[in-house]
Amino acid sequence: MYIFERINKDITAKMTAALLAVLLWFIVLNINNPYIDRKLYVELEVKNEYNLMAKNLFLANKNYRRTIEITVRGRENVVNSISPSDFDVILDFSKVKSVNDKTISVDGPYYTKNDKQITLIGINPKEVSIELENIVRKDMTVDVELKGVPKQSYKVIRVSTEPEYVTIQDKESLVNTINQVKALVDISNIDRDKKMVKQICSAYSKNGEEIASLSNQFTIDVFLEVGKEVTIVPAIKGNPANDHTYTGFSIGAEKVIITGPIEVLANISDLSTEQVQIEGINEAREYIVPIKLPEGVKLYNTENEVDVIVHIEKLQEKEIEIQKENINIENIDFTNSLNYEILTQQSKLVLKGRRMHLDNVSISSLNPHIDVKGLQEGIHM
Repeated sequence: MYIFERINKDITAKMTAALLAVLLWFIVLNINNPYIDRKLYVELEVKNEYNLMAKNLFLANKNYRRTIEITVRGRENVVNSISPSDFDVILDFSKVKSVNDKTISVDGPYYTKNDKQITLIGINPKEVSIELENIVRKDMTVDVELKGVPKQSYKVIRVSTEPEYVTIQDKESLVNTINQVKALVDISNIDRDKKMVKQICSAYSKNGEEIASLSNQFTIDVFLEVGKEVTIVPAIKGNPANDHTYTGFSIGAEKVIITGPIEVLANISDLSTEQVQIEGINEAREYIVPIKLPEGVKLYNTENEVDVIVHIEKLQEKEIEIQKENINIENIDFTNSLNYEILTQQSKLVLKGRRMHLDNVSISSLNPHIDVKGLQEGIHM
């Protein structure tokens, strides 16, 4: 009996000592390596951001939050040894369902070492704010703006593009500001048809400002058709009736644009009409005559005939009196002591011509004179 009591006392003592040792160890541990809390800023791992395009969504705020604050607890030596890279925190854009979503909940954090020596006690924030816009498409025709001056007498008569329009796809707020898409094409000194390849297009707002983020994204091919502007010269033949004169013409189209082979156009400065016969006419008359075209040459946007009005004017008469004092005596012989006198007091001169010319004629514009060279004493005609 004594032996059993002694054994029990020894066991109890030993257990008590063991418990005291463990307790002492915990006390020392908590003093030298206590539990502490630590805040870490973990960078978000962004996934599936580009999947928004498949949902026709645009991420308007590219500067959304990129780090998350987490608080961990554990022994001091363990907590102080960890770093933000030991945690995974995921921002998954596949969670976005519509343009009305304003936040995305984060996944994690996940402790990559997985040794269960720390405890996550806080995460801030648990959601990241986002701003979304719908992506829309808009087809815009391309306006071609020409700069520069073609070669003299040449003109760009037709402009076409391939494709005729461009499709702009971007966030709705930006697309709604587009008013015009334009391509600038230099036609300086051009004298023939030309294809301009990959001309850059620029987008402009309603107030005419260039939208830089949408410009230079698209190119088109521009086709230029060039013609030459030449004058029309009627071929007037014949003479009008007696006492009438031809004074000119007026024409329905003084100039026309022609197209054709480059080498042919280069040598053409005007075109003639078929003959306009005015023989014997005594008044203005209108003719419709064809235009003569060299081989291979065509008129652009013009009928192949032209209206020509021939102007005829009846000649008028004007009588001018010439007094003897207005007549000059030429070649007087001063060596023979002769006196010269004009006996006729006045003469009459009748002129015939166009009224506009006759009105400008007076005695001051004439030079009446007589030549007395070799005449001797006497009366002479």
